[in-house]
Amino acid sequence: MSMESLVNRTLHVNGVDIAFVDQGEGDPVVLLHGFPDSSYLWRHQIPALVEAGFRVIAPDLRGFGESGKPQEIEAYDMQTIVNDVVELTLALGIRKAHLVGHDWGAAIAWMYSFLMPRRVDHLAVLSVGHPGVFSTPTLEQRAASWYMLFYQFPGVSETLLRRNGWRLFKQIMGREGDHTRYLRDLARPGALTAGLNWYRANRSPESELRPERPFPPVLAPTLGIWSAGDKAMMEEGMTGSAKYVKGPWRYERIEDASHWIPLDAPEQVNKLLIGFLGTEKPAEAANRRRRRL
Repeated sequence: MSMESLVNRTLHVNGVDIAFVDQGEGDPVVLLHGFPDSSYLWRHQIPALVEAGFRVIAPDLRGFGESGKPQEIEAYDMQTIVNDVVELTLALGIRKAHLVGHDWGAAIAWMYSFLMPRRVDHLAVLSVGHPGVFSTPTLEQRAASWYMLFYQFPGVSETLLRRNGWRLFKQIMGREGDHTRYLRDLARPGALTAGLNWYRANRSPESELRPERPFPPVLAPTLGIWSAGDKAMMEEGMTGSAKYVKGPWRYERIEDASHWIPLDAPEQVNKLLIGFLGTEKPAEAANRRRRRL
């Protein structure tokens, strides 16, 4: 296990080994990372949430970190990954949890929430808005998401990203996120292809030809967080998500952070999450009071 890992458990679920962090006691919070991260993205949030009285489950999603890395593109369909999270939480005896997601993890959290509303307490999404907004991107968003098209070419993308000491990958990433650690993680056997397959399975050009379908509303109280320094995702993707949320909606903009909000603004994120996840719906508060009596 890497020194840059908090993983303490592994379970075989949905046909793949999923490594994950499981710390604390209390109401469960599931933290979902994106590309090219792992559960280590949440290293500033996990101890704060545990200290606040939550049980934190932070998996290395399939293809990343210490988890299994199937090489088939179809292994990374969003529904498959949602099922990973469902089976993992069920194996841990968790029927309902708070969900927090960043990047691809936010996309998974959105989908999980509108498909299985009874399994979600509160939803917090960072950087990436509802898929309904992203299904009809503006020209500005298409330009910002150019890398998603580049990642669609199996073999070619891998070769060009690795060439000349990962020069192109370094240029794409800049000095944002855990940029030096990503190179070590993606150098593992099969890791780069696994990570890129998330884009190939879910953001291929052909995917835009699929018939539009209505999305079930998100019923959980939802917090959307976007950062002004995000070069990949436009603010409209998050603010426009409000129309897909039937439950209480709250939007927070963080000024001095890149796309990697949990790393760039950990204290702000921790304060927002703890305050938001600690709130109760009126009916739940009344039930708790009755149980005390």
